[in-house]
Amino acid sequence: MAGWAKSITVLLIIFVLSFLICPVSYPAASKSTNASVWEPLIEQLIRDGGDEKTIRGIFARPEVQFNPRVMPRKLSHKESKLDYSKFLRPERLSRAGLFLDTHKELLIRIEDEYGIPKEIKVAILLVETDLGRYLGPDRAFNILASMAAATDIDRIKPWLNPELLKPAERNQVEKKLRDKSRWAYKELKALLVYAEQNKTDPLEIRGSIFGAIGLCQFMPSNALRFGIDHDHDGKINLFLKPDALASMANYLRNYGWKDDLSRKEQEAVILKYNYSRPYAKAVLDVAERLSENSKNK
Repeated sequence: MAGWAKSITVLLIIFVLSFLICPVSYPAASKSTNASVWEPLIEQLIRDGGDEKTIRGIFARPEVQFNPRVMPRKLSHKESKLDYSKFLRPERLSRAGLFLDTHKELLIRIEDEYGIPKEIKVAILLVETDLGRYLGPDRAFNILASMAAATDIDRIKPWLNPELLKPAERNQVEKKLRDKSRWAYKELKALLVYAEQNKTDPLEIRGSIFGAIGLCQFMPSNALRFGIDHDHDGKINLFLKPDALASMANYLRNYGWKDDLSRKEQEAVILKYNYSRPYAKAVLDVAERLSENSKNK
C-alpha cells in the first residue's frame, strides 16, 4: 500500500512539473483572431491613403483591443432616456459657478472673440464632461476602431439586445449597423489625422463611449473642422481649457449663435451640438441659473 501511495505521489509531481516546463499558451489563436478583426479595416485605411507602416504599427500594439460591446451600445442608445435634471442640482451648479469665477478672465476673452456667453460655455462643459471630471472610459481609437470593424452582426451578436435580433427587426438593425460602422470609420480616420497634426500618440487620446474627445467632447471630424489653438502653442489640445472652450465657441458661432436669439433659437443652435432636446434644455437651464447667481452676488 505504501508503494502504491509513493507511485501516485511521483506521478503527481511529474504531472505538475510538465505544466511548469511546458505551460499551455494561446497566443497564436489570439493573434489570429485579432488579425481577422482588424485586417479589413487596416487594408481600407491603407487604400484611403494611410501610411502602411504607420497603420500596421498602431494596430500591432498591445493597447489596441477590439471591444464587441461598443457597437451594441451605439445601436441601442436612446439619448432621451438620460437624466439631465441632475445638472441642475445645487452641488453641480455650485461647482459650475466656482469654475466660472475661477476662469472668468479666459471665458470673457473667448466671449469677446466669438460672441458666446460664458455661462453657455460652462453649462456645456458641465453637461458634457462634468467640468472635465469625466473624459471617457477608454481610448478613442479603440472605441472608433471597434465600431468601424463591427460590420458583421454575428461578430457582436452575443452582446446585442435580443429584441434587435427578431426577424422583423434584423434587416433594419443590419442597415443601421453598416451606417454606424461607416460613420465610425470616418471618425477613426479623422482621429488619426488629428493626432498626426498635433504630434500626439493616437492611443493616448481618451474618448467617450462613442469616441468624442476632449473637455468639449468633439467627434474627431469636428476637432479638425472647428478646433482652435487658443493658447498659441502650435497644437489644438482639446483637453486644455483655452483650446477646448475656444473650439466650442467657434462651433456654436458657426451654427448660428449670435446676440439677441430667442430661447427657441438658442435651443436650435445647441441641438447642433447634441441633437437631444433634454440636453439642449439642460444646457440653457444651467446657463440661466449661472447668470442669475452671478447677478445675485
